[in-house]
Amino acid sequence: MDLTSIRNLKTELTHEVIRPRVLALMAQRRAVPAIGRWRLTDVVPGMALGIAAGAGPGDYRLAVRLQRRTVERDAALRQRILDAAGRDGVDISYIGSVFKCAGRRGAVGTPQDRPWYQQRQRPLLIGASIGHFAVTAGTLGAFAAREADGKVVLLSNNHVLANENKAKLGDAVLQPGSYDGGRKGADTVAKLLDFVALSPGMNNLVDAAVAALEPGVGSDPVTLTGAGQFKGLRAEPLVPGDAVLKLGRTTGLTHGIVTAIEVDDVVVSYERGELGFDRQIEIASAEKAQPFSSGGDSGSMIFDEKGHACALLFAGSDVGGPNGLGVTYANEMGLVLDALSIKLLTQQRGL
Repeated sequence: MDLTSIRNLKTELTHEVIRPRVLALMAQRRAVPAIGRWRLTDVVPGMALGIAAGAGPGDYRLAVRLQRRTVERDAALRQRILDAAGRDGVDISYIGSVFKCAGRRGAVGTPQDRPWYQQRQRPLLIGASIGHFAVTAGTLGAFAAREADGKVVLLSNNHVLANENKAKLGDAVLQPGSYDGGRKGADTVAKLLDFVALSPGMNNLVDAAVAALEPGVGSDPVTLTGAGQFKGLRAEPLVPGDAVLKLGRTTGLTHGIVTAIEVDDVVVSYERGELGFDRQIEIASAEKAQPFSSGGDSGSMIFDEKGHACALLFAGSDVGGPNGLGVTYANEMGLVLDALSIKLLTQQRGL
């Protein structure tokens, strides 16, 4: 199908088939009172829909991502999807639960034995360990300037810099993050400046926040350690099949393939509960033995092979994907920049 047709099919199936059926399945297992308009994300994870690659250039299939075994075993629902899209027009995969990707794994060994991205870095580097003082650790995604006043900021996720909405503006941000030995005072490199609130009861678009650099803290906005230099924002949107890479606090430099775009109703587990997301980019590892991301890689910027920024990593699963290593989810970069009113920096400052 062409892109317009697959988008229309996705919308139709979501509202007329999938949400009503998933809600009915879940109601059989758990009685939940309905208040106002039902939303899939008001209940439990079920099924996410996106757009996957088809047979050739310009051809697309429906990406169906299953997050509960109850939904996976529903033969009637599967058949309705196949009838609507055609057997060759659907890419169905079980991905299980999706989790935010911050700090599920601590640092190993003494500081000098750890990889560079878990160590103290001055100037600050893209891909290094960072986090709100009350958060374990995440990743410094990029450097940017606030459009209103030109203030230099570092970019990562809300759950890395703003502690899932619980932080206050002005709170200390540490490099390295606390799991990697960072402490308030000596390792405070920035103060929380702004974040996009994570909202329950509706589907979010981004998990993003910025922190203003402290005076005298140097930053290197262009070096992608082991992967060349940052070239700025990618002009074209990602499409299924595109090759990408990222630098993260836990798994370092990894390479991946975009497996789906415009994925709606992705439900992600946070400390505060399960939150829904629309318009997400799905990425699988291009490597046989290593996932594209893991806990602690939250906030990583995702780049294309030429060094252009494409998306902001925030969540992932432990199963699913072509190699069974799980899939990663990321926010569209344009949505992140617009929501925070920032522009990415591509020149050296304060070294």
